[in-house]
Amino acid sequence: MITFKEINLQVGSRLQMALRHGSVDTIYYTQFIGYLDGQYLIIKTPFENGLSVQMQLDEQVTLRILSGVDVFTLICRIKTIFRAPHHYIHLSFPTDIKAIALRAALRAKVNLPVQINGVAGAGIITDISVTGAAITVNKVLGELNTEVLLSFDFPIKPTNQSAHIDTSAMIRSVQELPNKNKDAPPRFSHGILFQEIDPTSQVMLLNLVYESMNRL
Repeated sequence: MITFKEINLQVGSRLQMALRHGSVDTIYYTQFIGYLDGQYLIIKTPFENGLSVQMQLDEQVTLRILSGVDVFTLICRIKTIFRAPHHYIHLSFPTDIKAIALRAALRAKVNLPVQINGVAGAGIITDISVTGAAITVNKVLGELNTEVLLSFDFPIKPTNQSAHIDTSAMIRSVQELPNKNKDAPPRFSHGILFQEIDPTSQVMLLNLVYESMNRL
């Protein structure tokens, strides 16, 4: 069983916070402030459109945390809400912590335009995880284990503010896709592995994966 101390969460770390509204999880982002072992966690109150998010005492909160090579999911409840000017929350101390290794991270089907350095026009990201993606382009991007530079955008729920990712990626596989129309240009699917994505971008990618899976 995983303990909270084993996560080794640092003060100021970015967290994904989900609140259940009806049958839908609404996602926010916040920061970790601290904890008292066995008693409570302290996080900043998330804001939306310049206002603090409204929450209720004893409301369930799901936290998702990227730490090392794992994604941790914690279930807590709101114990105390500290309002202006401090804006922070005490959460119940988590007793059930689940972990997913990033190497086996969940993947979600998407349809995101992606700009690729040295390639005219945009390719399409067809599925994505925190660690990598599948990209369809009309040419082979390079040999296996070579790097390419990628740039793409996606909306952050619930505000639909645009997130922007610039990263290098390593080509791990290339496959020509079948084409029923013989006159159509060839299309190639590339399996790529993201390189050096910062923790904040990883958390936003994790949110994109969960949101995309929830729409299926």
